[in-house]
Amino acid sequence: MLHLIAVFATVLAVCAPFVKSFAGPNESALGSMDKFFGASHLESGEKVLGMVGFFGQPDPVQWLILTDNPKEPQVLRESVFGRGRVLAERKFTPLPGQDLPCLPISRSSLKVDSGVAFRTAEARARELKLSFESAHFQLRVREIGSEPVWMLSLVNVSHVSIGTIYISASSGSILKESWVTVPKEKLLTGTSPDSGSALRP
Repeated sequence: MLHLIAVFATVLAVCAPFVKSFAGPNESALGSMDKFFGASHLESGEKVLGMVGFFGQPDPVQWLILTDNPKEPQVLRESVFGRGRVLAERKFTPLPGQDLPCLPISRSSLKVDSGVAFRTAEARARELKLSFESAHFQLRVREIGSEPVWMLSLVNVSHVSIGTIYISASSGSILKESWVTVPKEKLLTGTSPDSGSALRP
């Protein structure tokens, strides 16, 4: 989990200028992905590996869509997508040890959109008598054959994380959770047969 939070921090630092410059109507993850596909932004053989969004209430203003292309080994493309179009993009080579998504996401396996994941996290926080201001999202597949998983890092008004929750993007089930002020014995863990492999840090 610490690796994923570090990735969030790195990406946010790089993309903060885009968040300010391209503010507009919020869009769901699956709606953005479908528009991204529909506008033929993918080259032949290129696959979506993951999506990241920041400060969702319930959805972020824009999404960072990570793709790879077999024609360019070791090179990833990151597209900033919002308002129905690509606002910026870059290609880069991952650093050694960097925990970035590496497995393709099948669109047909995605049944749970970002807004639903947000409301699931909100309901769980309410059960625990906790509150948060917004959520940072990451969608990825952790291992071959496992389900796609939403990871939501929930932050307060000071932008400090109060907890992290993992939700299946196929079923909507809470797979794992971690809250700063909640004892481990009160947490939901392992509610999905895949949760162990899919969520290994």
